[in-house]
Amino acid sequence: MDFVLDHPLVRSLTPFLVVTDANRPGVNTAPFGLQVQGANVIDPNRMQNEPFCALLQNLDARTFGPEGMPMDRWVFYDCCFMPGAIFGFGRPVADVPAATRAILGVPDDYTGVVPYSMYIAIPMAEPGSWMGHNLASIAPMLPHENLKGLGTLTKSIALRAFGMTHFYGATQWDSSALHVHVKFGPLELVTAYTPAHSESKTLTYAFDVTDDALRGAMGAPDVSFDRPQAEIWIHPEDTASMVGLQSRIESGERFVIPYAPREDGAVPVALRRLE
Repeated sequence: MDFVLDHPLVRSLTPFLVVTDANRPGVNTAPFGLQVQGANVIDPNRMQNEPFCALLQNLDARTFGPEGMPMDRWVFYDCCFMPGAIFGFGRPVADVPAATRAILGVPDDYTGVVPYSMYIAIPMAEPGSWMGHNLASIAPMLPHENLKGLGTLTKSIALRAFGMTHFYGATQWDSSALHVHVKFGPLELVTAYTPAHSESKTLTYAFDVTDDALRGAMGAPDVSFDRPQAEIWIHPEDTASMVGLQSRIESGERFVIPYAPREDGAVPVALRRLE
């Protein structure tokens, strides 16, 4: 069986897509051969799908609320539902434990799929390029359900579903999500300090979307990445170094994050200058 289809989480969870009818022709409903069933291809413009859309907002709030960056409902609609698409995994409500339903705010009369993860991306003017907007996973709150790796899996399959060839994303220097993003290979820095963002200590990164990048991130044993040795390190609180690095980027220098920092935060984020 194909590596992706045989993944334990793929076999145990239900995939879903949120996309308007107008945007649906541009989205692959069977990424890597993983067929999203018709009932789980959800048009956010239909009133009947409001409860599911509300659960996505609850998932976002559980993930980003503690960091102070949850999305308002209008942001979901204007920036996600209408221009972009969402891919994720969940479980039929009948298979979701009561404690999990309480965490995610599932109404007693809800009958559909309960979202456990989602990846949101928005197409850009550059053909084939998308901007990653949001990666959310309830896995850290449900250690007993053995969902480790759900965030990486969701993002990997989402990028294939959306048919992109070049990816842009943004995260904070101290974000644990950086460990997920670097699984797709070395990340080229677009910005190192971003005052246009509400969190200035945000980095913007990019990479080419290839089968190897996606399968490698999911742990395919036949894929490996060339990760150059680091020569620069940025501490997540060192604003001056971020500003200096941003000035070098604006002057034409290029840098990559070759691999993830240690999860305990004891080692700063590693970088390598590209020749």
